[in-house]
Order: sequence, then C-alpha cells, then structure tokens
Amino acid sequence: MNPTQLKTPVEILNAALKKEHAARDFYAGLADRCRVDFVQDLLRRLQNEEEKHVDLIQKMLARLASGKTPA
Repeated sequence: MNPTQLKTPVEILNAALKKEHAARDFYAGLADRCRVDFVQDLLRRLQNEEEKHVDLIQKMLARLASGKTPA
C-alpha cells in the first residue's frame, strides 16, 4: 500500500507492523548465514529490537480494537 493512502491509525499501524516483520526476518536471515560471531551477535540484537517493535505495535492495535487510545 502506498504510504500516502494510509488514512486511519489501524492502517498506519498495520503498515508499520508489516515493515517491522520484514526487518526482523531480514536480520534473522542474515544472522543465520553469518559466520562472524560479533556480527552475528549484532544481527541477533537488531532482530530482537525489531521484535520489540512488533510487540509494541501489536499492543497498540489491541488497544485500538478495544476502543482505547494506542498510547
């Protein structure tokens, strides 16, 4: 979806969630193929950070679904 077409908070958060999943998977894939320990550790940390973002966005979506504000 074109970012300029995102109108509602749910649309925006779902688009962000999709990007966070992609970033998490990207770092995981790189880490799986990496054979340099300190680089692999960095990639796993980045993967974990993206997972935190996924959790945060999912919580925001749940709050919106329950009629509350996302923050």
